[in-house]
Amino acid sequence: MTTALIDDFCRVYQGLDKNNLSQLGLVYSDNINFIDALHNLKGLDQLTEYFSHLYGNVLYCNFDIEEVIKEKDKASVIWTMKYAHSKINKGKTIFVNGCSLLKFNEKIYYHRDFLDMGQMLYEHLPLLGGVIRTVKKRVTS
Repeated sequence: MTTALIDDFCRVYQGLDKNNLSQLGLVYSDNINFIDALHNLKGLDQLTEYFSHLYGNVLYCNFDIEEVIKEKDKASVIWTMKYAHSKINKGKTIFVNGCSLLKFNEKIYYHRDFLDMGQMLYEHLPLLGGVIRTVKKRVTS
């Protein structure tokens, strides 16, 4: 079950868009707890609503799955998200590296994303982006 569920998860995310959000129910339990840097969502309905809003506001968003580490009832999925938003980075593609920790039985009941919000958003905002890039350069030099 582990391999099939995680393979399905990867397939769903690689093809997910605003027109096929019902596919989330194929891999997530009704009581999914989804956590990312900005949200702590409970339930498939909240998650679907979140993705509906997210995909409704981006020009595109897709995931390249780079590695999957599976163990009994949990898995880590390492990915790169590519997205574009008309109001961020002048609509140019933004690349975000991240990792998802998944816990499951028959379906995934816990999903936590780990990612750099600077890479995803803050570095691409007017004024704030320049400040963040300057701080990063100073810290790494």
